[in-house]
Amino acid sequence: MNARKPQWWRTPEINEPAWTWKDARESTRHGTWWQNAVIYELSPWSFQSTGKGPGGDLPGVIRRLEYVAALGVDAVWLTPIHPSPMNDLAYDVVDMGGVAPEFGTLDDFRRLVAICHNLNLKVVLDAVWSHTSNEHPWFRESRQSRENDKADWYVWADPGEDGGPPNNWRSAFTGDSGWKYCETRGQYYFFNFLDSQPDLNWHCEAVREAILGYARYWLDLGIDGLRLDAVNFYAHDPSLEDNPPRDEDDPMPEGIPPDNPMVEQQFTNSFCREETLDYLEPLRRLVDDYPDTMLLGEVTLSEDSVELAAEYARGSDRLHLAYHSALLADRPMTAAFMRTTLERVTDAFGEGGTCWIVGNHDYGRLRSRWGGDNRDYPERFYHMMAGLLLVLPGAFCLWQGDELGLPEARIPEEISEDQLRDPFGKALYPDVVGRDGSRTPMPWTADDPHGGFSTDGSEPWLPIPKRHLARAVDVQHKDPDSLLNRWRRMLHWRRLQPALTAGHSDVLDTPSNVFGVLRRHRSQQLLCLFNLSDHDQPVHLDAFGELRHIHRLDYDWSLDEDGRVLRMGPWSAFFANIRHQESA
Repeated sequence: MNARKPQWWRTPEINEPAWTWKDARESTRHGTWWQNAVIYELSPWSFQSTGKGPGGDLPGVIRRLEYVAALGVDAVWLTPIHPSPMNDLAYDVVDMGGVAPEFGTLDDFRRLVAICHNLNLKVVLDAVWSHTSNEHPWFRESRQSRENDKADWYVWADPGEDGGPPNNWRSAFTGDSGWKYCETRGQYYFFNFLDSQPDLNWHCEAVREAILGYARYWLDLGIDGLRLDAVNFYAHDPSLEDNPPRDEDDPMPEGIPPDNPMVEQQFTNSFCREETLDYLEPLRRLVDDYPDTMLLGEVTLSEDSVELAAEYARGSDRLHLAYHSALLADRPMTAAFMRTTLERVTDAFGEGGTCWIVGNHDYGRLRSRWGGDNRDYPERFYHMMAGLLLVLPGAFCLWQGDELGLPEARIPEEISEDQLRDPFGKALYPDVVGRDGSRTPMPWTADDPHGGFSTDGSEPWLPIPKRHLARAVDVQHKDPDSLLNRWRRMLHWRRLQPALTAGHSDVLDTPSNVFGVLRRHRSQQLLCLFNLSDHDQPVHLDAFGELRHIHRLDYDWSLDEDGRVLRMGPWSAFFANIRHQESA
């Protein structure tokens, strides 16, 4: 427990504020809500079902919006809701302007947007524009001949000299050739992911104009942002040059398992092309016509995802935000790693544009990151990480269920081979188990069938592991010390700190096991320290000036009798406001 904890009516941060409420209001001023937003990513297919099928739906999301708002997040990011064969969690789109019947109706979506706005939640819609489903009407027309109106809307090429694929480009999902032959055209079409997801030809102006039309359509419906799936995959080398081989001395790309054959090549021609940056300009101009809206791009599969993501978010004619792979390293979490990572990201992005991810529909769960299940981190580690992630400068995406501390479902122990739904996992099983382990339905109530996911008790599309039920929402809601309530506490506190919602940051010189960052905005300077070790850590506070310690966050720390030496418990955090020194 904290030493010398004051009575609640004497809490310094209440009676002697380091900032004014005007500062707090201005920290979320018009037009920049996204720069330091916490965005809650949810998949309607895995969030809540109202009994219309094996997966969740928009009415189910609406039913749970009060839960999302109560967390204290700023926005909701919906994974794709468009008509789709559902081969890849709806990332294989058939109609960019529709709502899949499995999810509900357009009226359901309008209702969802209106309720979100009533709850002070922004709505970010997933936009899958690098490819479509092979069942999309555009592709059906394109594959019919080389002369039709959509003939050049996809990436087509004649066979190579040996009659095989035109070049060595590979699929990011399988590592095999990314080309598939079409008998009707006598040509190959290119796909970066699945052969059922042909790549759109972004060098075709008509394609770009059509996509702008769909962006305008959804913006007119009142959404607050678009998350651009695989944005660095939009453009390809029109001359179809081979990707060069990756030499032993070349750095390994980020965001791809090292055993994927794709890493044998450098990503210079099949994607990560500079032309994409030019193609984003008209989209940015369109979005800027809608006040308070933004573009968030996914830039994770690349040679250096941080540097490339920063390029995509640089200036006023590209994206507002881009997320990267900086925290997706499969390695232990240490203070040295966090110092290096934060310095690397701030050096690349400067004062804005960065977005952090840990858990994600593609990249596993927060609890399984940094060797989680294998390292057996204690529960207090994840309480500490909630604080750490929420003080990093920039936006942060929180994947549904990570606030509950859900571990990834084990394959095949908890999801058997015949229950796999992820095409990536099915194609490479058992060498790669895929992404189903992080996509299982939300456990709402521990004692109800299937964790309360299905209102009629029907079988969900993926099984819910029994160990998830012990972490169900209703179980953690009743426990003030639960991880869910930790996230709630930190998120609501964060929204009242101008230094966190609009401030600058400095990495501090701290003891080797302690990660320290100073966040500052006008009259608030917020000291944030994290003990990234499994033993007590002393920290001398003299260098930080006069402090007002923040007690109500209830982390494990204490002070010596003079109040100048801090003892941080294992995997703990400490926050304090630095008293503003008036100039002479």
